[in-house]
Amino acid sequence: MSYLVLARKWRPQRFEDIVGQEHVSRTLRNAISAGRLAHAYLFTGVRGVGKTSAARILAKALNCEQGPTPDPCDRCTHCSEIVKGSSMDVYEIDGASNRGIDEVRQIIENVRYQPAKSRFKIYIIDEVHQVTRDAFNALLKTLEEPPPFVKFVLATTEPHRLPETILSRCQRFDFRRIPVREIVQRLRGIAESENVRLSDGALLLLAREAEGSMRDAQSLLEQVLSYALPAAGEAKGTEQIDESLLHDILGIAERRVLYDLSRAVIGQDAKRCMELVADVVAQGYDLPRLSRELTEHFRNLLVTRLIQDQGKETDDRRSSVFTRLLDLPDQEVDDLKNQVADLSVDALMDYFRFMADGDQEIARSPYPRFALEAALARLATLPKTMDISEALERLEVLQRKLTGSGNTRPLPQPAINAPAVKRTDVDPPSESPADNEEVWKRFVEFVTKEKKGLAAHLGQVRPLEIAPGQLKMGVEDRYHLSYFQDPENHSLLKDLARRFFSQDVAVVVTPVPFQKEESRVAPAGPVISAGGSETDLVQEALRIFGGSIREIKKENA
Repeated sequence: MSYLVLARKWRPQRFEDIVGQEHVSRTLRNAISAGRLAHAYLFTGVRGVGKTSAARILAKALNCEQGPTPDPCDRCTHCSEIVKGSSMDVYEIDGASNRGIDEVRQIIENVRYQPAKSRFKIYIIDEVHQVTRDAFNALLKTLEEPPPFVKFVLATTEPHRLPETILSRCQRFDFRRIPVREIVQRLRGIAESENVRLSDGALLLLAREAEGSMRDAQSLLEQVLSYALPAAGEAKGTEQIDESLLHDILGIAERRVLYDLSRAVIGQDAKRCMELVADVVAQGYDLPRLSRELTEHFRNLLVTRLIQDQGKETDDRRSSVFTRLLDLPDQEVDDLKNQVADLSVDALMDYFRFMADGDQEIARSPYPRFALEAALARLATLPKTMDISEALERLEVLQRKLTGSGNTRPLPQPAINAPAVKRTDVDPPSESPADNEEVWKRFVEFVTKEKKGLAAHLGQVRPLEIAPGQLKMGVEDRYHLSYFQDPENHSLLKDLARRFFSQDVAVVVTPVPFQKEESRVAPAGPVISAGGSETDLVQEALRIFGGSIREIKKENA
């Protein structure tokens, strides 16, 4: 007998043999048992998840000599013929090669005749989305009201390409991607039956490479079995295939490379990233595939961080949460947790977003190595993100330091209208505007020597009245107004005024309307100009956050 590949040799023959599609198997079994059979079924899902196998099992269940039964015997003539593909009443049609209206007309013509020897005449149309729209239109009436002895089973990987009129006439079943754990369990049983020893890491790698497709996983295992065939004089099963050997057989990068690359990115070691890429290139691995896996890895890191922030890891069902969102073994989940222990969600979002953008460039680039190196260098040189609350707190601390106060707690900001104090017997300043301007200028210079941060705000203030025992200031900008209304800042200003004027001074701060530039008195002291002469406060803020001044705007009070 000719050799059968694993995908055909181990094809499911009963509903319970279909891996990862319990929702489909249970529904079809119950429908057969209750006699609630639809006239047309639509099986959708990615490749290799059991659509065609389920259609054949359904055909056996309906035409078995002991049926209709949810458990076909696999021994009668009808079951045997369906397994061999030689049944005269079960038609498996390829939609890609029978897509025209003439082929559909032939189906419509044959539907009228009774089955040759089975209970039902069953049409299994695979890749049905390849059928033309005119052919679909011709099939509509037959699909909606076929003879009672006819059943249709349509299978497709692209249900969105089917007309709504076809979808509405079928009972739809969506086949899911098969979880990694279930693929591993199935492959382990096949490997044991084939007398080949594979390590758990190798089985896990095969299952992950299959991307939810059992047929792809079995095809990869077929390749591994061919490698493991014993040479002359060797006994079967003497060599165990581990994960490192599997990397050489399949030509894929080791899983640890992803962790090494992400560790270098997080550590901002661009040189290490380049070295790792060079090693991968030297081993001949597929760089676009490595880029996709690295993008998925950063996504897994982000999901792990989010689960931890939500407190899901303390739930009794934490394993199901991680399985549903990550579909990874427990050991790898623990590795992900360790890697995100000191990372914020914002940082991981940046890594994932930039890596996803880089993956698109790598896929299109004729030089994937250079594109991958550029993407990793960009990731490794990203500035560390900071939470906005932390940034505001640091600004508050900086402001307190520059104003000479160690208290960093924000205080209420009531309006300040300090009562006038009793005048003392000192020589009053001149009442002329020129003299007032000169006094104000010398006062600002005095404050500059004592408290530069406070002087920066005084540069945006207009003196309204300078009288013995009283200093009245007008402020246009609401930011500077709120600064002087702060009790600490107001107390500091009052103390400096007392020292300058050598007497107690009532300091009054009041908002004033904005004036045009030509009517304003040039402010004394340090100010921010478009040329870039920043105050110490602004300079320190720019140093901390790595910014620069692009534009200076005034906000009306």
